Amino acid sequence: MADYLNSAMQLYMNELIDWDTYFQRRKGESVDVAEEKGALLEVLRTCAAICADLEQAARSEWDEEARLEDGEVILPKHVRDGYARLREAGLVAVRVSEEYGGFALPNFVMNAVMQMVARADLALHTVVGLQAGVADDIESFASADLRERYLPGFASGELWGAMDLTEPQAGSDLGAIVTRASSEGERHFIEGQKIFITNGGAQIHLVLARDHDTFDASKGTTEGLSLFLVPRTLPDGSPNAVKVERLEEKMGLHGSATAVVRFERAEGFRVYEKGKGFKAMLQLMNNARVGVAAQGVGIAEAALAEALRYSREREQFGKPIGEQPLMKSMLTRMTLAVEASRALLYRTCRYLDRNEAIEAYLKRETDLISDAERAELERQLSRNTVCVRLLTPLAKFLATESCDEVTRMAIQVHGGIGFMRETNVGKLHLDGIITTIYEGTSEIQVSFALKEIGRGALAIVFEELREELSKHESGELAEAAARVGLAIDLINDASTALLRDFNYALLCARLVAEMVVIAIVGTELLAQAAAEQARQDIVLSYLNRKLPELEMYARRVSEGGAERLERYDRIIALANS
Repeated sequence: MADYLNSAMQLYMNELIDWDTYFQRRKGESVDVAEEKGALLEVLRTCAAICADLEQAARSEWDEEARLEDGEVILPKHVRDGYARLREAGLVAVRVSEEYGGFALPNFVMNAVMQMVARADLALHTVVGLQAGVADDIESFASADLRERYLPGFASGELWGAMDLTEPQAGSDLGAIVTRASSEGERHFIEGQKIFITNGGAQIHLVLARDHDTFDASKGTTEGLSLFLVPRTLPDGSPNAVKVERLEEKMGLHGSATAVVRFERAEGFRVYEKGKGFKAMLQLMNNARVGVAAQGVGIAEAALAEALRYSREREQFGKPIGEQPLMKSMLTRMTLAVEASRALLYRTCRYLDRNEAIEAYLKRETDLISDAERAELERQLSRNTVCVRLLTPLAKFLATESCDEVTRMAIQVHGGIGFMRETNVGKLHLDGIITTIYEGTSEIQVSFALKEIGRGALAIVFEELREELSKHESGELAEAAARVGLAIDLINDASTALLRDFNYALLCARLVAEMVVIAIVGTELLAQAAAEQARQDIVLSYLNRKLPELEMYARRVSEGGAERLERYDRIIALANS
């Protein structure tokens, strides 16, 4: 349990999150912050204990696949049992508001829960993660009638959700969606096929479809797309025309149902405004990306724990392999990758929670807030939103790429036995690969980050970092903070090269993302080290390893040009010759 509720989580809960401001803005000055914080800690302790118990069954039954019987999806026993445990503890759809029977947990705590569930059983996480995400979108955008009809079922765990975007011709290019939504009076009917639908056997599907009356005019764009809640069972108890055609066979993540779903004039209920469904779905997609970052962290934690255990138990040349210098170096790299991913994920969650608290305060105290205070809070909201829009794709990119790296190194730690089916590290690696792909590949995430940088996000993010770095101007961390400040200067200088050519900017997107990640993570790890001295070795080792990489990336961006693409064409041509 203690390992699941790790020291980083506890540091944020106890030191690095301003719970006083959060709860006073969310619930008013009279709130008992100590009681609220204590309740959150109890949620995390309960989740940690449950997940520690679930882990063994999830690993031993990893080969068990979700199956389709008479049109119904049957999940493996370890997923069903795990879900029952979480449901009994009230740890499903934990973001649903209290008025619908939920806990309305902060983003930080919710993603800490998701991190623990993913560490224990990624297949189980896909159920509860999408359940929470779909419920959140319904609460944010659906009508009062739909909220009252469906949200209590999500909060109780009776209802699960799925997000239906992808089509055979429309992966990341949502403008290519051809699933059609026609209207007859106030009723709406969906026709089309969706593929790669995670949790495809869910009772509630949020479906992005193109409106019939603007179908031809809007095709190829995200305009004219509407979002519909399509239940498998209609409110009158009759079955809806939603058919799970087949389940995919995958390299990993066997216990999760990845489905092809067909809608044969299925009735749906519009969520949000007509033709504006992409905006509503975008919130779910962005929240899902943060959730996948939590998945990546959780899986990497599991792999690191397996590697550390094996390195202590396995002896070669008269001592545990973990005592060998090269093995110590590898285990340190794995640890730093996990810590960096956590740091960026937790920072992203902190911005999300700050905004939710401000929004709640502005809504509740609308008649008591002065014009000056309102203007300042709205300024903070705007700045936080810019940070979230940049950090979200970066958090997903870093956590999932690190997950792939850490799980692969965990296999290396195990040597030959790591390649055998009975060991856990191979299972974790095969599960972890998908995190770099779904909800947008790593290449798409860095492209999204580049888009936000083009809109001016770096100026705000770096201003925030410099303000935090200034807190370390004296003391043990001063030199390290100064090095991060110089790195920010290098990034700013290198970024001017991106203005030369749009294609060159796209080519450099990953390098730029890597540099920005290093600066943000370095700043966040410094904050951790200032709060807990034992973490100073983490930030100093991270910066010693990563800042030289940043300098190299900056030179490559500054000195290169679009002619590199022509060279790549010639190299690829050789591969085809």
